[in-house]
Amino acid sequence: MKTIKLIFDRTLEVLLSTLLLSMVFVSVWQIFTRHVLSNPASFTTEFVRFGLLWLSLLAAAYCFGKKAHLSIVFVKNKFRGKALLAIEIFTELTIIFFAIAVLIYGGIQGVIMGMGETSPTLYIPIGYIYMIFPLSGVFILFYSIINLMDHLREKEVNITEEVNQSTM
Repeated sequence: MKTIKLIFDRTLEVLLSTLLLSMVFVSVWQIFTRHVLSNPASFTTEFVRFGLLWLSLLAAAYCFGKKAHLSIVFVKNKFRGKALLAIEIFTELTIIFFAIAVLIYGGIQGVIMGMGETSPTLYIPIGYIYMIFPLSGVFILFYSIINLMDHLREKEVNITEEVNQSTM
């Protein structure tokens, strides 16, 4: 499982780096064509806008994989032991539900609806742009399942440690 996670991590790192670099290049091209050539490229604004959508959702998925996503730490810090573990498990289950219901299922519906609409300057179906929702949902689902398995393993380790400590 760690090998698959590593593959997912590396894939996201390459995608995010490539996307960020291409957005920077396109932005610089926009500035060059606007100020030097006095004829701004029309596709750049739309490309960067769609790129930002892809970048933010893929980066969010990457953060779930690194356990660096936003959380309400001051609430978690008030709990210890099994209560904290229960909160962690509930959080992961909520994220899994959201990833499946909203990002994957809703994203697929958006992709289907968006295939009939074309982007004004890039001339590609909007459904291709919306594909990031189910794609990021799959990444988030994968990482949340791994995180959930880690939490459940922690429970087993804690129980084993408690048994070992109580028998000594």
